[in-house]
Amino acid sequence: MIKIAISGSSLDHLIVDPDCQQEVGELKYLQTRALVLRSRTFSETDRLLTLLTWDEGKVTAKAPGARRIKSKLAAAVELFTCSSFLLYRGKTLFTVSQAQMENCYSNLMVHLKDYARGLYFAELVDRLLPEGESNLPVFHLLQNAWAELEKGEVDRDLLTRFFELRLLLILGFCPHCHNCVLCGDTGGPFYWNTAAGGIFCSHCRSPQQPGVSLSRGAHALLTKLQQISGKELKTLRAPPLQQKELADFTACFIQYWTDVGPFKSLSFMEELHK
Repeated sequence: MIKIAISGSSLDHLIVDPDCQQEVGELKYLQTRALVLRSRTFSETDRLLTLLTWDEGKVTAKAPGARRIKSKLAAAVELFTCSSFLLYRGKTLFTVSQAQMENCYSNLMVHLKDYARGLYFAELVDRLLPEGESNLPVFHLLQNAWAELEKGEVDRDLLTRFFELRLLLILGFCPHCHNCVLCGDTGGPFYWNTAAGGIFCSHCRSPQQPGVSLSRGAHALLTKLQQISGKELKTLRAPPLQQKELADFTACFIQYWTDVGPFKSLSFMEELHK
């Protein structure tokens, strides 16, 4: 028998019966903090979760009985939740043995546009991250993005572009945008070449692949978002045309270089803003 003592908002102690020492020693259990990326119906009483954990990155876990009204797991396995988990490691997926909710960004469930945007953040992480590889920078990026979205103190579109660009940077897909790929010119005008992954000045762009024009304002906004911290987003503003240009740019880049689109949540988000 394995006994779990829950203290505060985390699973602080794992007290193991001597008869189970060998099983636990073989890493049958994972004690970790996780963000709930997806929570969907698995059976009449169970839920199937996609979790972004501290220790093992993205994992899939079954939450037995979580669909029951009086389930102790129900609150901890909702979307937009950060919880402490004790997970049993099965052959094909984990099973939630214990869970304690730490933070719930519940306002995202109330406002439809924020819900769609928070869902897009989660889908981006889910689609771009492989299973079983710990990535704490992505964990903190997503958690902070949900928190900022719930507080509503930043421009939501700029928060989205910041999230996309920072996630790409962490995962090694960062577009080259601060100067011309070939000559290093910083004055512009610039033309974005998706296949090259960067920008070219008017002198260096290829006649065969001229690229898409990137306005000076959109270029300045793009480089600014690549350089600033999340805290600086509160004071950043941009006109709608520059934001639209940048949104088209990031969507095109993500689609080409990651090859994981299209994103259902992005289409949903765009429909709500028409």
